[in-house]
Amino acid sequence: MVIDDFWLANKRDSKMNNMTAYSTRFPNGIKSVGKYLHSKNLLFGINLGNGATKCSGYPESINQLELDAKAVTDWGVVFVKLHACHCTKNDFEKFTKLPEGTGRPVMLLCTYPEYKYWITNSKLFDWKRLQKTCNLWRAPSNERNDSRYIIHFINSHKIHDDDSPNVAGLGCWNDPDMLALGNNGLSNDRNRVHVGMWCMFAAPLLISADIGKMDKFSASLLRSKHLLTINRDKGGHRVKFVKSRNDVQLWIRKLSDHPSGWVIAYVRTRDDGRSIKFITSLDKFKSQMYTISGYKFEILDVFTGEKFNVVKLTEKFTISINPSGIMMFRIIPFQLTLSSK
Repeated sequence: MVIDDFWLANKRDSKMNNMTAYSTRFPNGIKSVGKYLHSKNLLFGINLGNGATKCSGYPESINQLELDAKAVTDWGVVFVKLHACHCTKNDFEKFTKLPEGTGRPVMLLCTYPEYKYWITNSKLFDWKRLQKTCNLWRAPSNERNDSRYIIHFINSHKIHDDDSPNVAGLGCWNDPDMLALGNNGLSNDRNRVHVGMWCMFAAPLLISADIGKMDKFSASLLRSKHLLTINRDKGGHRVKFVKSRNDVQLWIRKLSDHPSGWVIAYVRTRDDGRSIKFITSLDKFKSQMYTISGYKFEILDVFTGEKFNVVKLTEKFTISINPSGIMMFRIIPFQLTLSSK
């Protein structure tokens, strides 16, 4: 459970300069929130800032990093989203080391890349430095409850496929922001794109919605064992964009968990018109990092959990993709056993 912005009071404590909670929203303070969440076997996360003020104007942690690091560990916080709004110095490394000194390590989400102009010139950003410091990093703009945001992030990742994703892997992940499904702003097809591609990106599945009021379709996506298995694959392999054809993007990711193989996705970026028939084959999924290899494969539909087809590497097959839709398949090589007589 992560408390995002607007939990702070307008000013720090006048005596000790400690962060204080907004009294109307949290009359018993933040530490009591942590105790309650822990009593429910939930982990506790919180939003801090590393600038003069937060984007919302509330106090940030600049020049108070040590004090605030001690506070969050005392509250039982294990996840910190460190904002970089109005940040004039790049000292997010300093905050990373402070919780370790308290005996309680904290997972750190850095939003620093979101405020750098690396989109137009990726050489402006030191991704290796970020990899050494942060467990997660936020690159695109904040989550929006509409389909344009989802495609914006996917396209941004596609354009800079050789930049930001290169450092992603075990222990250091790209974070495309929270999932917005369940808020009545997305169609079922776009919800599938949303969750499916976030699983392809091996992104954290943080949900920005009222779980108690979530519709059944959105809830079914979040409970899908096939999607969650892909998202949590132990290999932590990065996703790769392959190519676009007829407004359909092709993506691939290697999987290590049994049965090992690949997962591929066809994302249709147009939101108008009808469903289209798309002729394809597995040998089309070639990139500098991954190439599907083998003779014969079982194709599993990730969203239905059913076997879609059995094909050879170069054998053509046809799929149907809705506007703003996605088809996502797990590719499992047939294991040929040779016996001598």
